[in-house]
Amino acid sequence: MNQVNNNMAKDINILLIDDSDVDNFINKAIISKEDNISQITTMTSGHEALAHLNSIVDDTEAYPDVIFLDIKMPRMNGFEFLDEYVKLPGSLTNHCKIYILSSSIDSLDSEKGKDYPVVSKHLIKPLAHHIIGDLLRED
Repeated sequence: MNQVNNNMAKDINILLIDDSDVDNFINKAIISKEDNISQITTMTSGHEALAHLNSIVDDTEAYPDVIFLDIKMPRMNGFEFLDEYVKLPGSLTNHCKIYILSSSIDSLDSEKGKDYPVVSKHLIKPLAHHIIGDLLRED
């Protein structure tokens, strides 16, 4: 999981997964102020994000380094996304750091996130600019 830290010299690819276009717009604006960000891709559903990840599985240069994942989404919530995400090839899942980014302050959601080894941390919306750099430098 040191991949993001080792890539600080290279630009970082971010994937935002949130059903709210407004939240995606705000988070993208906040993240884009950070140095070393090469690309910010937004997806509005877990299904769309999985299709995207499956389409790039053979293109390691396109892998996101960091995924910010909302858990309260219709049709496929964040936990259902994670259930499918862990089935993707390890070359992809070992490359990415996932942060749950949710408006939920329910401790059960935070605890459930800990059941997924691919999840680095549970963050509460809104995403704050001052923590982005720290997150991108974490091991």
